[in-house]
Amino acid sequence: MNRPDTEPGRGQDVTIGDVTISPSLNRIAIAARQCRLQPRVMQVLLLLARHQGRSVTRDELLEQCWGGVFVAEDSLNRSIFQLRRALREVGAACVRVETIPKIGYSLVIDVMPSASGPAISAEPGEDARGAEVTPASPPAAVPPARPVTGQEEAATLAPRGLATRLLLLVALLLLVALAVLGLLYHRKEGGFATLPAFDIHALTLEPGLNLYPALSPDGKMAAYAHRNSFGDMDLMLRSAAPGGRATILTQTEDSDRYPVWSPRGDRLAFVRVGPDWNCRLYVISVPAGKERLVSPCLGDHMPHLAWRPDGKALVLTALTEGDPGRSRLISIPLDGGTPSPVPVPADAGADDWMPAYSPDGGRLAFVRALSGGQAALMVSDARTGRALRRLPLDPGISHFGWAADGQGFYLTNASRRRRGLWHVDISTGRWQQIMPSIGRLGLISVDRARGTMLVETYRGHSDIVEFGSSGNQHVLLGSTANEYEPQLSPDGKAMAFVSDRLGPPQVWLAVEDGEPRPLTDLRAAILTGLRWSPDGARLLFVAEDGPSHDLYQVEPASGQTTRLTQDGRQKGTPVWLPDGSIGLPVLDTEGWAVWSLEPDRGLSRKTDMRHDFIDLSQDRTMLLTGDTGTTRLNWRMLDGSDAGTLDLPFTLRRRNLAVCPDTIYAARVTRFSAEVIAIDRLTGWERRLGILNRTELQGQISADCAKGSVLMASIIDQEAGLALITPDDAD
Repeated sequence: MNRPDTEPGRGQDVTIGDVTISPSLNRIAIAARQCRLQPRVMQVLLLLARHQGRSVTRDELLEQCWGGVFVAEDSLNRSIFQLRRALREVGAACVRVETIPKIGYSLVIDVMPSASGPAISAEPGEDARGAEVTPASPPAAVPPARPVTGQEEAATLAPRGLATRLLLLVALLLLVALAVLGLLYHRKEGGFATLPAFDIHALTLEPGLNLYPALSPDGKMAAYAHRNSFGDMDLMLRSAAPGGRATILTQTEDSDRYPVWSPRGDRLAFVRVGPDWNCRLYVISVPAGKERLVSPCLGDHMPHLAWRPDGKALVLTALTEGDPGRSRLISIPLDGGTPSPVPVPADAGADDWMPAYSPDGGRLAFVRALSGGQAALMVSDARTGRALRRLPLDPGISHFGWAADGQGFYLTNASRRRRGLWHVDISTGRWQQIMPSIGRLGLISVDRARGTMLVETYRGHSDIVEFGSSGNQHVLLGSTANEYEPQLSPDGKAMAFVSDRLGPPQVWLAVEDGEPRPLTDLRAAILTGLRWSPDGARLLFVAEDGPSHDLYQVEPASGQTTRLTQDGRQKGTPVWLPDGSIGLPVLDTEGWAVWSLEPDRGLSRKTDMRHDFIDLSQDRTMLLTGDTGTTRLNWRMLDGSDAGTLDLPFTLRRRNLAVCPDTIYAARVTRFSAEVIAIDRLTGWERRLGILNRTELQGQISADCAKGSVLMASIIDQEAGLALITPDDAD
């Protein structure tokens, strides 16, 4: 089949905007900065260049650049992504690929920064990007750094197939190399005199998310949860030997997670979460058997599970009726008996989680989170609950498992001071690094026979996406860090967000014509609930360190950070009230309630509002309250003129709506995606601004009422695999 020539000038260099295209070298360049393209990507660029300023359909691109040969549309998506990335790498300021929804793509040339006139003239009433312009439209709150446009961008960023396997393999090879170097160094210094060396290889290479590892007691079988393309999670079972094949153990419309082997290795307990986020405990026989419902999760939607050493009960974290804000360890008999507390050392103000019994069953270890953000690994007598050892922990602990000899623990850690995989000796409290961290290490499982470890290895990041009023999307920040919780300043000229660019998450600030900068230097594991003061001089946020939550304030001008509460109780998103106080949802012994807080006095009084959601409309004329998980929103005019209840066409989350004078902007959140919608407040008419296939659960958004745009975080390039770490002296 003859394919029309797509090369302008048949191989001759051509300059479009500020970019020089060299077809014969498969290269694009701006001055000394250059980037090579794959031949197919060059063909796509040339075809778009021939038709610059107008759209080229996806069918036409596939026909012209792939010669009519049938290929998956993902091949075109990847080529467009690679082309956009190459343009960013050479610093293209005015040449970009724009997605034309439901049609295809267009090569757009914006106004040259130093040119006397535009490269392409825009139609009246539009700017050079084709966006509608009105005299009242303000400038962009935060100009995108090398913007990436189009709905397909977020959906095509995660590599698939062979590319994913190669990337995971390279990462694991680097992991092995660094681990070997670390072992040699520590052996030279005498640090690993009692620990073996380890061999490392990938247990899973398939794309997607492979999570919640569980090695059988003899180390021969591995169970884990697998999710591909952000669908439901199913439990998988496979041999722990290299090259073992995986089989599906459970397959339902719900998500199954956190498998834990019974002491004899003949059953698995696991957690099942339904579409309504209800949580239940199941047990299933292995390798094939009928699953059996054991119990609801007792208030904790992500409990940590363990089998009691006699195999007759499950031990898990639970929220008790007498103290709903604290996690306790509860034993649930498999025969339907009454749940009962697990005997542990007493501490009324602490939260207990991650239970794990020693290989001989005589001791129970668990993480105890204390007030003030402190945490410790507790070791107690499994029968009496008597305290045996208390080991201080870094705030960044991810998970732990008993060593096979029962004399220590292996821990995955994400703190600034100690990242990677570590061994902690129980008797001395000495930390020894097994290997550094490449990416992030998560849950860990250790078998009792050989001391083999199965560890989550995670890579991926999130970025802030702006949805325009016309449905266009822009990725704003473009870093490889996790960036989320966007909040526009009252004047629309700055954006606060959370980022882990420098290690632990911190509050950052991005302003017009300036580089983003960090505002805080905290050790907390999670920061949420960013809110600006009405004058833009302060920012509120909630810092979570394990189960401990407290409210903080930071002043962007000086960077001064102040802790406003000291109680550690779970908190929702705050709001600045017109009288200068702060409304703050707090979980206490009676459930959620809104507290009134004076910034200089701490929590002062509980209001009569028993809700976990409070907000103000963007024009600060209405007080909004409600309960997450429902579709009802209470509103009251602050001048007392009117009040009522609104039935929402979506489920209320922690902060997934913004009420503007004429429009309600919201994120309709499903399990792992969000549809961004705009609802006319007068008519109730709804229109979709866009959809994110990958987003954080709560769907936090920020709206610019004047522009009609919405900011939201999107997860990009997310993959998780399992690495098998085996002692080299194991049989």
